[in-house]
Amino acid sequence: MNTSIRKRLLFSLLSLITVACIFTLTKNYFDTRKEIQELMDAELAQSARVLLEISAHELFEQIAYEAQRESGVSEHINTQVHKYQQEIDFQIWTADGHLAVRSELAPTDILIDQDEVFGDRVVNGEKWRVYSVSDEHNTLRVQVGQPYAQRDSLSNSISIRLITSFGIILPLLAVLIFVTVGHSMMPLKNIAKQIENRRFDNLQPVDTMNVPSEALPMVNALNSLFKRLQNAFEEIVLFTSNAAHELRTPLAAQKVHAQVAMQAKDEKVRNEALKEVVDSINRATHMVEQLLTLSRLDPEGSLCCGENANLCHIAEEQLSEIGVTAIAKDIDLSLEAPHDCLIQGESGMIGILIRNLVENAIRYTPAGGTVTVSITEENKHRHIIVEDSGPGIPEEEYEKVFKRFYRVSEGNHEGTGLGLAMVQRIIEIHRAAIQFGKSRYGGLKVDVCFAEPQAT
Repeated sequence: MNTSIRKRLLFSLLSLITVACIFTLTKNYFDTRKEIQELMDAELAQSARVLLEISAHELFEQIAYEAQRESGVSEHINTQVHKYQQEIDFQIWTADGHLAVRSELAPTDILIDQDEVFGDRVVNGEKWRVYSVSDEHNTLRVQVGQPYAQRDSLSNSISIRLITSFGIILPLLAVLIFVTVGHSMMPLKNIAKQIENRRFDNLQPVDTMNVPSEALPMVNALNSLFKRLQNAFEEIVLFTSNAAHELRTPLAAQKVHAQVAMQAKDEKVRNEALKEVVDSINRATHMVEQLLTLSRLDPEGSLCCGENANLCHIAEEQLSEIGVTAIAKDIDLSLEAPHDCLIQGESGMIGILIRNLVENAIRYTPAGGTVTVSITEENKHRHIIVEDSGPGIPEEEYEKVFKRFYRVSEGNHEGTGLGLAMVQRIIEIHRAAIQFGKSRYGGLKVDVCFAEPQAT
């Protein structure tokens, strides 16, 4: 199933943002709770000290003491003026352990045993935070306390506000991400429209202006593919045109010779005409076979790893088949090679390469001449060298001979002009190199160099 990039980014970004926000909210919750506890402790301690200073005054102490003796507890006054205002309950103890004053909700027993130390205490089934402080003469002791429920209420209120803000922001972020990603994907949609509206033969490069840098490698690769397709298309058109032209000649010759045979009254003339028809058919068949071979070679892009070929064995097999042609033309055909010589390559292709080189050498070498095939090893390279005593090739035509259907200008020899085109393609596939020169017999020397095979 093809998943939308927009949906992928939306899901991924929202997931990351959600995880980050949850982590942040959790951390902020505990940090806020801790700070609120510290703040409340400070307020608790400050309240205790304020009460101690006030209680130390003789008049207040006397009034408070008399009031405590009469009623046992001071009047509770509701001073709540703000929703976040925290109520603090207190006790004031005298030096003889008498509870002089306490707030309405404060217990009658002592809240904490130690002074200037914060502690926790359960009062009426509720957890309290308590603190105690005494004057310098230990005549008065003030103890204050506060229920944890008040602190938790403040912490929870702040946390709920944070979570509510997150709940509002997250959908807005989703909409913004969805719209922004869609806008960012517009250049790719425009490229898709350009390609969709093209004719099948329009292989011009796609315009890369305004293409995002992340998508640029893909567009460049697409343009590179278009360029290769354009070259292949032009090559196919040229190949088809040349093939049609080359096949038209033997077909026309066959027609002429067949007409001569049909009209000939002399048996000898008729037989000669029929022989020409057969020869022309053989030439056309050879050309078609080479065209098919070349068409099969074109799609090949690389070799199978670890596939090795023995040059000596392949050369022996090919020369044994071509030897009949050399004998018929009285050409001395020989092979100079060690027992084994391995390269990384495909045996069938190497056989086609050697056969075409040797057939070209025999074709262009006059009767009674010499053709030699040598296989050598030098500096971790393997060489196939084909030498003949023919007329050779002018240096200015070295590059041209690889073109399909091209024939050397010197001489009038039969051939399709496809042999060296196949040789070049096989060399490209094997990443080998070819070089022309003058042979020791005065003709052409062809040197094909292969790299040393990789160890398996």
